[in-house]
Amino acid sequence: MSSETLQTLGIILLLNAVAWGGYVALQDDRETPAASANVTVSLDFGDAGANATTFANATTVSFAGIVVTNDTSAYAATIAAARANGFAVGVTMYSFGPYVHTLDGVAGDSGHHWELNHNGAYSMVGAGDLQLHDGDTIAWKYVVADW
Repeated sequence: MSSETLQTLGIILLLNAVAWGGYVALQDDRETPAASANVTVSLDFGDAGANATTFANATTVSFAGIVVTNDTSAYAATIAAARANGFAVGVTMYSFGPYVHTLDGVAGDSGHHWELNHNGAYSMVGAGDLQLHDGDTIAWKYVVADW
């Protein structure tokens, strides 16, 4: 084999090793869920508060002291907040997890959706995968769709 062929082969092997290492690192990055969490759940209706059922004309409502046990996902906390405070959650279950499309009668549509925020920042994972810890805050914000 020529030296050029060996260099090319070496580069290909190196790139594969780096790609595989990144893949393995991403797979091992899963967080172990806590046994329980005491969290705050907020709903930010924006301009759609007039369409809310339980909290008509509210812009934002917040529920502190929501305790979830065994399943500490943001989805479980949302359901617990709904049960404790009498509002409905519309959800569709998909293979990737729950998709929350309606909160207290305010449904997502072609121009809006419910966005999940965790401790003040946009959540990079869905409500079913976001594991919460004591003191965490989740906020569902009704926002203009940017797709």
